[in-house]
Amino acid sequence: MAQECYTDYMKKKKIIILSLIPILLVGLSTGYFLWASGRADYYADVSRETNDKQAKILALEKSVELYSKPDNIITLADLYVSIGRDDLAEKIMVGRGEVQILNKLGNLYLDENKAQEAEDVFTKAKNKNLNPDSLKGLVLSQLQKGDRGEAENYLSQLSALDSDSSNCYAAFVYLNNFKKAENAFGKVKGCNIFGIDKYFAKRKDTQSPLYVKLEAANFYYEHNYLQLALSDTLALEREKDNYRDAYILSSKIYEKMGDQSKASEQGKKAAEIDPALNLMN
Repeated sequence: MAQECYTDYMKKKKIIILSLIPILLVGLSTGYFLWASGRADYYADVSRETNDKQAKILALEKSVELYSKPDNIITLADLYVSIGRDDLAEKIMVGRGEVQILNKLGNLYLDENKAQEAEDVFTKAKNKNLNPDSLKGLVLSQLQKGDRGEAENYLSQLSALDSDSSNCYAAFVYLNNFKKAENAFGKVKGCNIFGIDKYFAKRKDTQSPLYVKLEAANFYYEHNYLQLALSDTLALEREKDNYRDAYILSSKIYEKMGDQSKASEQGKKAAEIDPALNLMN
């Protein structure tokens, strides 16, 4: 009888111990989480309190290593970019699922002229949570690919969420149609994407339509929207086949895109129109 009672007691004790293990593990996990979060905040504070960039980076690296809070990841990514280490910025953001980090990564890809990669992460962010920043990124990624039509689709979606931003980005999208771009720009409270406010400040009604279109294409070229710049410049050449400056610009665009053969071809056409260019080279 005593043996049976002892056996029954041990079984109940074992059940109790096994039931306590998950609770203990949760407690340990919660304890570590609170400790790691607190230490991460400490190192983030250290980063904010120093003016030394390298010290900021080291402190934030420690913070992110302990507990990867999205705000700290984004700040660290900005610091990496500021020292020319876009690769490290990309590394700490790839694989994350937070919308704000996806948008940040998308903008990094745009800066690196990786339009498809940018589109992919902006789409992922938009599908998680429809938001203006993802739509802005999708507008720009389509423009980098030279697809003004698809950019318009995202502009329409952006308009429903943020009409001011939609008009600002529309002004950039429609630079090849100055009146349309000017109309959109006139509706915004503030718009300085790529310094477009200064661009409009320089435009005058007395300037010829062809010159305005050429300046718009040049604006795209200067900001590395090469496919769009090329498309608009070639359209100018079709509109006026002896427009020397259009051939000069298309030559520069092809050269920047790495197509030396076409760059040379366009340069020769410019020289045929204006033989004085041969003397300048």
